[in-house]
Amino acid sequence: MNILIEGWRGINHSFSLVNQWQILELSKSCDIFFKDIPFASEKWNNKKNFSGLEKNLSNFINNIPKSKKNQIHDITYRISFPFNFKDKFNSKTLFVFGNCAHKVLPKSNYINGIPEKLKSNKDFFIHTPSNWCKEGYLKAGFKDEQIIVIPHGINKKTFHLVSDEEKIKIRKEYGIENDAFILTNIGAMTENKGVEILIAAYGILKKKISNLKLILKDQSNLFEIKTDYLFERLKKSKFNKKYNIINEKMMSDIKIISKNLNFQEIKNLYSITDCYVSPYRAEGFNLTPLEAAACGSQIVVTKGGCTDDYYNSCLGFQIESSEKKINDKYFLNPNIDSLVNILEERVINKPDTSKMERSNYVIKNFSWDKVVSKLKEEFENKLK
Repeated sequence: MNILIEGWRGINHSFSLVNQWQILELSKSCDIFFKDIPFASEKWNNKKNFSGLEKNLSNFINNIPKSKKNQIHDITYRISFPFNFKDKFNSKTLFVFGNCAHKVLPKSNYINGIPEKLKSNKDFFIHTPSNWCKEGYLKAGFKDEQIIVIPHGINKKTFHLVSDEEKIKIRKEYGIENDAFILTNIGAMTENKGVEILIAAYGILKKKISNLKLILKDQSNLFEIKTDYLFERLKKSKFNKKYNIINEKMMSDIKIISKNLNFQEIKNLYSITDCYVSPYRAEGFNLTPLEAAACGSQIVVTKGGCTDDYYNSCLGFQIESSEKKINDKYFLNPNIDSLVNILEERVINKPDTSKMERSNYVIKNFSWDKVVSKLKEEFENKLK
């Protein structure tokens, strides 16, 4: 099978990372060609925002040949933003990757076409990573059979269990005591991530649990929003006036990381994490909890959203939430009392005996080779 990929590569934006892992798997059995699409921001580049892939993998992806003029491909696969809905393509079939984090597809999210026209094109398909996203495309007017739901995956060579001795070594490198209980969150500090809910829950629990620590890794090199912004907002909030969660002791046990990390360094963070917490309001897939679970960490995620697709009781717990619609966008409202109760009663004060089970569950069902084989199968089915 011959595939032309039009998209992003080389940076640590989620679209680029997903694309690169898919390329590495597809290239094992398919002929891959590549067309670079400009990044959404002129400030992004593969030096400042490097993907974190090993050099040999980056070199392999960078050396994928360009398509020859007038070359006809079996599949064109587009993965960039805004989504390119142009209905002219030099292939038998077109797949466009897209997410709908807010379960809606605003016109600002796509170019060169409209759902109304494309829904009658039998050679046009949407690849989206969750059923939450699929609802957004259905609302936009696409047909059910046009929308292919295939999840993202984890790199099992990187994200897996490490020995207790290795964990102790990594904690020492970070200056964290071995008896500390670590909560972690990695990602952009945008409103949809709900990180301030985690900070608030941590602040409440820290008053009772002295060995509790919090690690936050932002993506300020991409989105220019640092974690400090959330703390300043919380300081001024009525919530903080009531509970006084932002205080010197609480802040002294928080570690904030803003620099780029490679995948080995990210694995190290997951490996020393006792519980990865993601009280998100809106996400397309939310891959980081799955990566953390592959490294053995318990996860706590919002109930009712995209993570329902991969959640299993062996992974951890779900935060009770309600769904609301604001200005045509859909949000979840994770309940902070539910989060605090889960952490205090079911996570921090309970022994975790499921590390191996959850790691095996993720690797068995969500490694990149597993999920990309499903994508390849969809490509082949649509060519018939």
